[in-house]
Parts: sequence; structure tokens; C-alpha cells
Amino acid sequence: MKLFYHGLIVNLLNTMKTNIKSILKKGVMAMALALCVVSCKDDTDENVDTTVSLTLVNTVEGSSNQDFYLNDSKSNSNLSYGSSASISTTTGTKTAVFKNTGSTTANATTTVNITANSNQSLFFVKQADGSYSINAYANENASTSGKAKVRFINVSSTLLAAVNVTTSTGTSLVSALAFKAASAYQTIDANTSLNVNTTGSLETTTISGTEFQAGKVYTVWFDSATTTKAKYHVIVQN
Repeated sequence: MKLFYHGLIVNLLNTMKTNIKSILKKGVMAMALALCVVSCKDDTDENVDTTVSLTLVNTVEGSSNQDFYLNDSKSNSNLSYGSSASISTTTGTKTAVFKNTGSTTANATTTVNITANSNQSLFFVKQADGSYSINAYANENASTSGKAKVRFINVSSTLLAAVNVTTSTGTSLVSALAFKAASAYQTIDANTSLNVNTTGSLETTTISGTEFQAGKVYTVWFDSATTTKAKYHVIVQN
């Protein structure tokens, strides 16, 4: 009888030991799964909360001031012709819209893909047929020590020919820049004066060298009130 009870007790203890190991094993697995879920959630939250800068530019002379919307949420108001503004937003694919201030009617709409560490300019532009568009350009904000960095954008549907840019000493920076096109960024010496004309025209627009300082990054965009002479506008990016 003693042997019977001894065996029963041993079996009971072995069963309890097995159950405890199983419970502990399942507990460890549950804790690991929970930590993984928390970690993944943190990573997702970090991506969602990443802030990105957008530059908005109204290039349409004679237009009403513009309100700017991202996914139906107003992000900027009263952007006048020739002016620019910077806004912050989160990453993701979003619908961008320009509307006349106070209006519910969209003048131009586009989809923008906003990724982490990206930087874009969105230009409100008038087409040759009188309609409007939003042109997106990638920005490059890394400066060059001792130099100015500059790129050029042609948003004039009025000019009959492409735009050329040279330094005051005759070095060509841009040749035949077409409507809606953007040049690559390039470095120039600070205080370098630039001359702008259109192909086949003798009319020249001079950009003063005081516009360009060392260690700065610039966008120069062109529009026009005539068919042969460009007007320039300078945006300091950094």
C-alpha cells in the first residue's frame, strides 16, 4: 500500500512539474510576443510622426491669394503672387490642392508622395491654355562652404523661347531651360551677378550678385509679363 501511495505521489509531482514548465514556457512566449508588438508599434508611430517640410510658391501673376490644403485640411492661407511659405507635415501619400482664399473650388490638384527626410517645393503654375497646375520639385538643402548653391526653374508659359543663364563673365549655367523644367543645383561664387535671356532674344535680365551669399542654397524661378523677357524671383532655401 505504501508503494502504491508513493507511486501516486511521484506521478502527481511529475504531472505538476510538467504543467508548471508548460505554463512558464507559454508565459515567456506571451511576454516575447507582447514586447514584439510594442516594438513594432513604436516603429510604426515613429514613421507616422516624422515631420517633413514643404515649400509652397504662388507663381501666377494676377491670381487671387491662394489657400493650400493637404487631404482637405488647410495648411496655409493667403499665399500671394511671388511669395513662398514653408509648412510642416507628416509622411504619406496626400492630395494637395490650391484654392482662392475663401473659396471651396479647387484651382489645381495633385497627389504628392511625402517620404521621410524628403523636401519638396510645390509651385502653383498657370498653363498656356489658362488652366492651373501644381508642379513638384525636389529640394536640395545641403550648403557648400564658401560658395552659393543655386538651381533655376522656368514657370513662364508666356515666354516664346527657353531660358538661358550666364554669369557676368560669360560662363553658361543654364542653356535652353524649357517651361516647367528645373535645372540641377550648382555652385557659384558669392556675389556673382547673372544674366538671363531667352533663346533668340537680345533682351537681358540681370540678377544682382548681392542676391547670392556663401553657405546659402537658392531657387531662382522665372516668369514673364512679355513673350521675350524673363522676370526672376529668388527663394532662400536654408
